[in-house]
Amino acid sequence: MKLAIFDLDGTLLPIDAGHQWVHFLGEVCGEDLSREVARQDQFAVEYKEGRFDVAAFMDFHMAILARFARVDLDRWMQRFILDVVTPNVTPAAQALVKEVKDAGFEVVLATGTQAFVSEPIAKLFGIDVLLATRPEVDEDGEMTGRHVGGYCFSTHKITQIEGFLQKKGLRTEDLQEIVFYTDSMNDLPLLEFVHSANGRVVATNPDPQLKEQAQKRGWSIVEIF
Repeated sequence: MKLAIFDLDGTLLPIDAGHQWVHFLGEVCGEDLSREVARQDQFAVEYKEGRFDVAAFMDFHMAILARFARVDLDRWMQRFILDVVTPNVTPAAQALVKEVKDAGFEVVLATGTQAFVSEPIAKLFGIDVLLATRPEVDEDGEMTGRHVGGYCFSTHKITQIEGFLQKKGLRTEDLQEIVFYTDSMNDLPLLEFVHSANGRVVATNPDPQLKEQAQKRGWSIVEIF
């Protein structure tokens, strides 16, 4: 098996989908979400500064989902994908995923953006396997405000990948090839994990810190936006 792992925000999309989702909700939900929008903006700052708290972030996103009926969330998500995400799905990003798939790789999207947002985006790219934090739903399909399973951020992505392989009865050393595409220095743990497994790492639209590391280590750098 050949495995290709893609990050989402900044890698395949030139936007942060989770960030944009909160702003979009603030515009369409009919409630005052100004405090939530401001908190989301603060999370974005903390992410760039390397002091991001993934547990607090996911609690925040799960709580927002639980404020609204599922029928409304689904309706708003359809609009969000159409109005916000689709215009940012570039031919270059689609071509990269297709090229990797055509080369015989199993493609996995591993993202810190929670699954209610990232799952329909994965489908836009034709990616069937999504590793992301998943909202918990009750027996009626309503959001509970909690999540199920683990996080998918920084070192947690390694755990997610190992769990995915374990379900297939595989270990990293069983793979024919492994490659990871990401824009973010926050993904350095998985980058180093893939590199140590004799895999290939590709700094894709890298942030300044990751670009510097890639240049020092001789990692591939691509710009698709």
